[in-house]
Amino acid sequence: MRSHLTLHLTLLILPTLSLSSQTSEPSQCASPAPSRPLHSHLTDITAPSCLDSHISPSQPSAWHPWTHQPYCIPASDTPWCVFTDAAHGISVITTPEEAADALHPHTHLVFGDDDDDDELLLFFEPDKVMKPRPYEVREIPGKGKGAVATRRIEKGKVMLVDTVSVLAAVEYPADVLREEVQDLLRVAAERLGEPGRVTGLAKQGVKGRVMGRRRSGGTEEHEQEQEGEDEEEEDGVQEMSEMEDVMLTNSFGVTVGGKEYMGLFADLARFNHACKPNAFIHFSETKLAMTVWSAQDIEPGEEITISYANAGMTSQERQQLLEQIWGFQCQCSLCTASPAARNASDSRRIEIRHLQDEVVSLAQNGEFDTAIEQAERLFSLVDEEGLTEQMSGMYEVPARLYYHVGNLEKALQYTLKVRHEIDGYAVPSKQGREKLEMLDGVIARIERELREKREGS
Repeated sequence: MRSHLTLHLTLLILPTLSLSSQTSEPSQCASPAPSRPLHSHLTDITAPSCLDSHISPSQPSAWHPWTHQPYCIPASDTPWCVFTDAAHGISVITTPEEAADALHPHTHLVFGDDDDDDELLLFFEPDKVMKPRPYEVREIPGKGKGAVATRRIEKGKVMLVDTVSVLAAVEYPADVLREEVQDLLRVAAERLGEPGRVTGLAKQGVKGRVMGRRRSGGTEEHEQEQEGEDEEEEDGVQEMSEMEDVMLTNSFGVTVGGKEYMGLFADLARFNHACKPNAFIHFSETKLAMTVWSAQDIEPGEEITISYANAGMTSQERQQLLEQIWGFQCQCSLCTASPAARNASDSRRIEIRHLQDEVVSLAQNGEFDTAIEQAERLFSLVDEEGLTEQMSGMYEVPARLYYHVGNLEKALQYTLKVRHEIDGYAVPSKQGREKLEMLDGVIARIERELREKREGS
């Protein structure tokens, strides 16, 4: 399952590999290539084909609009570098090629001050964004800090737009040494305008499997020292650096330009998990930002929660995931309910997971009537579990099925749900606007066919 509301959580705890340290620095960028337009809609803006640490500090215009000289560490094929846009509070750990292309700041409509109404209204209807933020961060008994509503929040409102603070490619820890991982993360944090926003986030504060491969080779004296360290570090379990701990405890997996990244969102990190949350999150690749939406009406004094886990997971699967990645055991109302209530919820979620695949399979095999029955069963279970907003990406399937069998009333009902999802729970983009225009055409056609059907009967 993967809808726009269900984020793929990347497992950050990587195995430790014994590979030889790089002894010579590979070329970072290929021979200089001419600048070229970043995208077809940005023909007046060009970027170099590659950005690396060999650019002279006396030529800051060469890496503009990045605000710092790239900080790079050589690796097997291409170096891994820190690129920072301090003006917008973003540090990215990626390759020089990606920094000059898919992750170049001019390809993303980011902004650093979410109090700028003019910027926000480029992406949302005025009545969707709550200004000022309708919550405050407080101490929550047994949870640490959390977000608590300060006034009534209606369903379908944007409570937070949080631009990513640190974005790190998921594959880089396996390509560099452990101390180099720590170095890259340290630089990424230090170059932010307010590094304390990320270094002050929650940490597990325990030893764990660290990010990055271990150094091997060297002098006999070094090897003896390493052996001594190994006795203290059981099976690769070592003390994490501050930023390693922060990233492992607080980051989400996101996709940018078809590549997976670990995204650290400093304000979103204050929202606690619940298995039946009252809010949900959505990542905008256009703005490199996470938005938090209310999934139901929320009253003043009520904690605002989101789900860190996929909707189809059982209670045991959720607990294992939360413990392994975030280092806590969930104590939400569902997890502390009676065994009978938890078992009933688990049964529903297992059936939801099964029906998602079955509905698609039935439709592909031409068994449309059965597919429709199962789709209705799916949404009944989703509603019973309170997961409607997390599963809304499935609405297009029954819309197509009902139209195919000639049930125009139901086809219109679900097509309107699809439109509401895109218009109400997504950041507008060129593709989004095009899909809305297409859906408006589909809706108009179904409504016309309905009128003709009624007039002819």
